[in-house]
Amino acid sequence: MRNVSCENAWNRKQILKCRVRGGGSDALWNLISTIFERVGFFFFFHLGFAETLTSRFDRIGSCPRSPKSLGAGNLPSLLYLTSKAKRRYKRTMSIELHRVQGKYNYDRLADAVVCVDKKVNFYGIVAEYEQPKSTRGDDCLCTMTVVDMSYNTPGLRVLYFAPADQMPRVNTVGDIIRFHRIQMRSHADAPQAIGNPKYGASFVLLSGLEGDGYEPYQKSHSRYSVEAHDRDIVDLLRTWASSHPIDTFAGTNKYMKQIKDINVESYFDLCCKILYVNEQSAENSVIIYVWDGTDTSPACLNPVEQGESDDPGQDLWSAKELALPVDVMRSFPVLGTVLPLVPFDVAEDDSGPQIPLAGDWVKLRNIGCRIRKGLYEGIFLHKSKIGILSPSTQAVQNCERAYKERLTSETLRLPQWCPKPPQSMLVTGYDHVKVSTLREVLTHPQVTNKFRCMVRVMATWPTDVLDFCVPLPESTAGGKDQPEQGAFVYAVRFTLEDPTGRLHVFLYGQDAVDFFVGYPAVDLRQQGDTVGALKRKVDRLLGVSESGPSNPPWVNCCLMSYYLDKERPHDTRRFRIFGTRFPG
Repeated sequence: MRNVSCENAWNRKQILKCRVRGGGSDALWNLISTIFERVGFFFFFHLGFAETLTSRFDRIGSCPRSPKSLGAGNLPSLLYLTSKAKRRYKRTMSIELHRVQGKYNYDRLADAVVCVDKKVNFYGIVAEYEQPKSTRGDDCLCTMTVVDMSYNTPGLRVLYFAPADQMPRVNTVGDIIRFHRIQMRSHADAPQAIGNPKYGASFVLLSGLEGDGYEPYQKSHSRYSVEAHDRDIVDLLRTWASSHPIDTFAGTNKYMKQIKDINVESYFDLCCKILYVNEQSAENSVIIYVWDGTDTSPACLNPVEQGESDDPGQDLWSAKELALPVDVMRSFPVLGTVLPLVPFDVAEDDSGPQIPLAGDWVKLRNIGCRIRKGLYEGIFLHKSKIGILSPSTQAVQNCERAYKERLTSETLRLPQWCPKPPQSMLVTGYDHVKVSTLREVLTHPQVTNKFRCMVRVMATWPTDVLDFCVPLPESTAGGKDQPEQGAFVYAVRFTLEDPTGRLHVFLYGQDAVDFFVGYPAVDLRQQGDTVGALKRKVDRLLGVSESGPSNPPWVNCCLMSYYLDKERPHDTRRFRIFGTRFPG
């Protein structure tokens, strides 16, 4: 068989012609061609029969098409048209000879879309796939977009209605699906295919990778056939797809955003990876945690949201119903915000779409977001959709490539919204140490370790600077590195935040004296001037504004982890600030 390009070999036309002409058929074919060319060609051509024949067989399937008239007045060159008509006649012969060998005939998508109100059979490559959703009836609805070399933009939208256990479950975008008896419709001036097994529709799903076999990984019916011409079509689609990436939306969807660009004023689409699915949430709803390697922008903290607690830091902490155990976070990437996606405006009897597994790349469509306690949450609405993405999708590869670049660059490892070069009102003696994210701090395998972080201070406890210093307990007075009995000591807790998480850290003893440069620990209720100076420092750390919500600046600080009980080091691990000063 001679080499044939995918575009010219669709639906057995060139492949089958090669078969008819191959082997011992050359003599017979040449005889037929000679007789037709020398005796009947001009007769047939000028009567229009040649074009009628080619119109009849210039497709595969049962959808009728109106033949075009090829009168002599339409012909710019008799010699040119004679050659063209001869080639098309040979092609129709090859199709007709093969047609008797196959049980089913398949339309190219370009031909199927014009067969409105008719049932067709076709093969397609899955370019977009949305997880099945419940309908108002007993069935579920699965929506996908399929393409082939004849109709790859924008692709054909397919709606498949069936019970949940009969839904197509596409493993990955780029796989091949075969539909039988699909009804063609038109919706909003665009073609649309609708299938339902109640009316005879069926499907077969195969891998889209070159070299894979022809055994379906899912089929809607136990009785199915894969014949020689089916294998030919599958091979053609696989070959074509290998050189035409199935990425119908990258760079063209105006609603597509990254996590770093989301805001509360719009609805958007998101290409992201599912890191974790929490089906045991407090509200008995499924919450999924997604990531794309970018950082959410810092959110201002509205005092109204801080609750009525005297401890705003603890309020921020306890309000994070979406916080995850450390053991779960250890499997997460060390950089990039993990965005919780919570259900909203979803009816109780609406089970929503089937949720892909952790590790899957997905396209979220028509989702929103909100800010609670200064943290972003994605909102999954009733009209939101989830579609799986292939790892080979350009958008997925862009995310993974950008993340690898962040890992290898000291500058890119910094929070994406902090100043470059970083500016900090805090000073450390460890600027040579690599910056760690709070997720790295929280999930570090060693209980005791030291880190340098770029963070924001979201809250302090106590909230009143007057209470920053406390009398030293008698049990510790006079000990190593401790003042004598009756002295005071700093005991403050900061709530830190970066794009990867929040963390409580303590500022205590000599580390606190070093931090508040020039202000030793004393009974602050007796030191009005000191209290005023400390309050100004703390307000700068918290980004307190007289005219709006707090917006803390990015600061550089060093953290140390330790434990309280050597019998339970991980359970009693704590963090404190060290080696950090706040001059001025």
